[in-house]
Order: sequence, then C-alpha cells, then structure tokens
Amino acid sequence: MQKSEPEETAQLSNHAFSLIAEQAKNGDNEALLKVLEEMQPEIDSLAGFLKLPKEEGIQEITTQFIEKIRG
Repeated sequence: MQKSEPEETAQLSNHAFSLIAEQAKNGDNEALLKVLEEMQPEIDSLAGFLKLPKEEGIQEITTQFIEKIRG
C-alpha cells in the first residue's frame, strides 16, 4: 500500500506554522490568512462553547486572535 502525498490543505508542521505566524506578526497579510486557515477547525470548535450564535462566536474568536497576533 502506497503512502499518499499530503495535500496542500494538510496541517503545517510546527516549524512551518511558527515561521508563518512570525510573518503574520510582522504584518504579512497572506501569512495571517494562512494562520487563520490552519486555525479554523479549532476556532469553529471553540465557538460552540460560547453563549453566542455560532457565526458570532467564530467572528469574535477570529477578531481576538488577529488582535493577539498583531498586538
């Protein structure tokens, strides 16, 4: 059985994620979008625990996350 190549949407390695997160902190908007893309499953999951409609929870968590990265 052959091992399939990981898809581009597969999670980044910790090292690659750290590099992209650092670029996002330094103002790289494409890097910020990649970080948010990687974090989306966790954001979606966490939003379910807030006492807000899910979409509002996702928006709130995403906003706070961006503020932390760019802060």
